[in-house]
Amino acid sequence: MSKEATAAAYTLMLTDEQYRDEVAADAAALEDFELTDEEISVLREEAGSEVTGFAIGMGPAMGFLSSGPPLSGHTASSLGIALNRAGGLPSRSLTGIGFASNAGCCPWGGGSFVAEGDMS
Repeated sequence: MSKEATAAAYTLMLTDEQYRDEVAADAAALEDFELTDEEISVLREEAGSEVTGFAIGMGPAMGFLSSGPPLSGHTASSLGIALNRAGGLPSRSLTGIGFASNAGCCPWGGGSFVAEGDMS
């Protein structure tokens, strides 16, 4: 479950710049999430970085989240939308027709991409 908490915290960091600054300044900002010391370290490192645009999602947090078991569909979808928005990319398509409800198109969501119209 901890990986889900890491993804939720990272999603919040991507959508709320003030929260990201709080995480960078003080680990206590992550107290609402059940995180290991390693996860706190990864998130704080990410919060302190100056990554922008297309480089978003290439830092330590996504490196951590991309390994191991996939995230739940909802968490993976939320993270994908937050990554796209932070990078200035469209996010509506992640919830539209043809999007795999299990976030299968996202490498951290598991599964495989579902082409538009192929819902089997």
